[in-house]
Amino acid sequence: MKKKVLIIPSWYPNTNNNLVGTFFREQAFLLNNNGFDIKILFGVEYNLGLFKYLKSFFTKKTNLNKSYLIQEPEAYSFSIYHYKKWPKKWKLKKTKNAYQAAFKNISTNWAPEIIHAQCSANGGIYAHQLSKNNTIPFVIIEHQTFILNYYHKKIQKEIKEALENAYKVGAVSYHQQRSILMNSIKCNPEVIWNLMDENKFKISKKNTPKKFTILTITYPHLIKDTETFFKSLKIFKEICNDDFEAIVIGNDAFTDSSKANSSNFKTLAKKYNVLNKCTFYPQLTREEINTKLQTCNVFVSTSIAETYGVAVREAMLCGKPVIATKSGGVEDSITQKTGVLVNIKDAKAIADNLLKIKKEALVFNPEYIRAYIIKQSGREAFIKTMTQFYN
Repeated sequence: MKKKVLIIPSWYPNTNNNLVGTFFREQAFLLNNNGFDIKILFGVEYNLGLFKYLKSFFTKKTNLNKSYLIQEPEAYSFSIYHYKKWPKKWKLKKTKNAYQAAFKNISTNWAPEIIHAQCSANGGIYAHQLSKNNTIPFVIIEHQTFILNYYHKKIQKEIKEALENAYKVGAVSYHQQRSILMNSIKCNPEVIWNLMDENKFKISKKNTPKKFTILTITYPHLIKDTETFFKSLKIFKEICNDDFEAIVIGNDAFTDSSKANSSNFKTLAKKYNVLNKCTFYPQLTREEINTKLQTCNVFVSTSIAETYGVAVREAMLCGKPVIATKSGGVEDSITQKTGVLVNIKDAKAIADNLLKIKKEALVFNPEYIRAYIIKQSGREAFIKTMTQFYN
């Protein structure tokens, strides 16, 4: 009998943005086809002005629907309307009640044996409430940068209570594990590396770039420190006699992918006089990202903090060496045989190592890099880890 697991994600791929939270869906899809019966429950919250909030009372209500979230496994969403000036505790209470009502609808014909929250804020808070209301154990895996002070005091309290009362807590890296415990939270996080699906990313022996190609996947936030990336390109341009290309993938359109653009990155490229060396892609499909990764020589990550580093490891599945800052989660997979670690904001070290890789003073084995990631967090390793985690 397949174990029934209800996943409460803190974000999830949807019709407005089918890339946000892709790894949540991919993990759920794999587990659903390998010994588990998985369903997704996600409340979409709206903060409305007074007129729109009052108008929402007369809007035709639908309890649960499968038209907003990307399916497989079954994923149910429901709407929660708040008056935007309500205090945080009122909004939180209403959302908890809405989750309970939605849970009752699902559990009429399908009763979960365990509830799995993807991130403590706010999935873990809602999973904790559902666990108390329905006497079902819940687990949390923490994916977000764990800075409690970022949240409202009420949310901080609820996050801490959820983590301390969970049946089990997972963290996606040793850095993440340490971050949780540094906040004096009484729990024992297990390291649960994210799924890296070796079937989705391959080594290509056909695609060889015509010129030295550097690739990064990022978004314009200080924690990604994209400026250091462009600064390193400027230094590399000065010390590299030959031509090269930088591919920059990413945007800041988290809620609506139709607004995706590269304007922030282009501004930085102009500032460091490397615009003519860069090609920008605001948004690509997973298949297109795979193709771009296969045609680059090296992947660069300049983050201040990475809880795990999905993009870094996707590059490694394609056999690519990585130059990354010592940003936390990526350090679990980067060794002398798989890439290079440099200090945060050290643009010169990045440029120097780019030159070493270009001149083949540093050489890496693509098959070894790929195998290293598969052994650590490939499909088989992930299923085994999650089976133990749910038991």
